[in-house]
Amino acid sequence: MTQVHQLFQLQKLDTEIDEKKKRLGDVLKAQKEPPALVAVRQRAETAAAELQKWQGKHQNLTLEVGSVSAKAKNSETRLYSGKVTNTKELTDLQHEIEALVRRKTALEDEVLEVLVKVEDAQREKTAADEALSTASAQWEKQSAHLKADQNELALALHKLMQSRQSKAAVIDAASMQEYEQLRKQKHGLAVAGLRVNMCLGCRTTVSANKVKEVDEGRKVYCGGCGRLLVTP
Repeated sequence: MTQVHQLFQLQKLDTEIDEKKKRLGDVLKAQKEPPALVAVRQRAETAAAELQKWQGKHQNLTLEVGSVSAKAKNSETRLYSGKVTNTKELTDLQHEIEALVRRKTALEDEVLEVLVKVEDAQREKTAADEALSTASAQWEKQSAHLKADQNELALALHKLMQSRQSKAAVIDAASMQEYEQLRKQKHGLAVAGLRVNMCLGCRTTVSANKVKEVDEGRKVYCGGCGRLLVTP
């Protein structure tokens, strides 16, 4: 096998390696959580925070209602205990009790309004949690397939790299240097196949003399793209 044909075998390996590396990169990129799942998770987090806010508001209001009720009861006990005889003080106590009753009524109305908010927030949280559970399950299934693809590609690349090392070892250093330079210059394709009289790298027609030299295993470069030519 001529050096050109050895380079062509190496080129085929490198092309396959490049393709698998690109595919591996795509698979790794695809394993990032999709925007749809991120949005569903954000919805669930927002719903949880909203529910917690209204539950906290309800708890605070309930405590305040209890505190106001206790104050009103204490004031009523004092009012009717017979211990307070001063007319002004009795009047003040009566006014205080009336104000506390009004405050309690307003607080209880607010508690009812907040309870509606709690119920709405709970329904939204339940719906958001269900949506997140469904989306997460779908993503886990998809992610498992991607992880399997990743492992398969990594194993294939490992084997290809080992094979490349073996093939590169029998090619002289000057040819390898030229090959690597051409690979960089020609978008990864240093050696192009020749079909009849056409370069498969750029579809340029090759002269009969060059075709003859290629068939003889000599180093021939395409006049159109500058790649090494070889008969597959």
